[in-house]
Amino acid sequence: MANMNNKCIEIKPHVETIHSIKIQTNDTEILQQEIESLVTQSSNKYQNKPVIIDIHDKNFQANDLAVLVEILAQNELIAIGVRTSKKELIDFVKFSGLAVFDIPKVNNKPKADVVIEPNKIKTTQNNNKDKVYKAPVIVSIMVDSNNQVYAKESDLVLLEPVNIDAEVLSYGSISAYQEVRGKVFAGISGDTKATIFIHSFKAQLISIAGVYKKFESIPTKLFARPVIVDLLDGKLRFKVV
Repeated sequence: MANMNNKCIEIKPHVETIHSIKIQTNDTEILQQEIESLVTQSSNKYQNKPVIIDIHDKNFQANDLAVLVEILAQNELIAIGVRTSKKELIDFVKFSGLAVFDIPKVNNKPKADVVIEPNKIKTTQNNNKDKVYKAPVIVSIMVDSNNQVYAKESDLVLLEPVNIDAEVLSYGSISAYQEVRGKVFAGISGDTKATIFIHSFKAQLISIAGVYKKFESIPTKLFARPVIVDLLDGKLRFKVV
């Protein structure tokens, strides 16, 4: 019998990058073969890892997606969301309780719009002079279980609790002024400067710009405390305030 005066378990912070799997066919037999081959050839590197299903085949249907999710599960890959612009698939994804991720916008314009010199910024070409920056999305009702709140191209402010299995997603930062027991995704467009503030921390999952941590249990030092989360050197940093 273990000595009860010694700690037999130890909880440490652990973060990983969310992988994206690009789908370019709706032939589920081919997909199954390639996924099985990928898992085998990668020496199980991707097993038990979260993945975003990035659909690029215009003929891909909801029934194909259902089969693909099952194929991934059989190969111990965990589908957490789908990236698509097809409404039928988006509706299915929401019904299935997965997250919906936007397709990144491609900017083919030259990147040298701004020249930065010591102590001054000189604008050589202003292609964004008419761009309107949106005010934060403010949600003043409780986010119930299995519901999703999504703030596109803005920050997200939550004034009421977020229940377990609910999802809140934002292009930018997220500020929650009540208890959060669900899943929180900030910087989903890749903004590594995004932050998360939670007044009473009981979250299931925290993610910033694809770097995430899932909580099976909340460490005592964070539980029900006001917490700020940001990224430092590519890793999530949790600060009690």
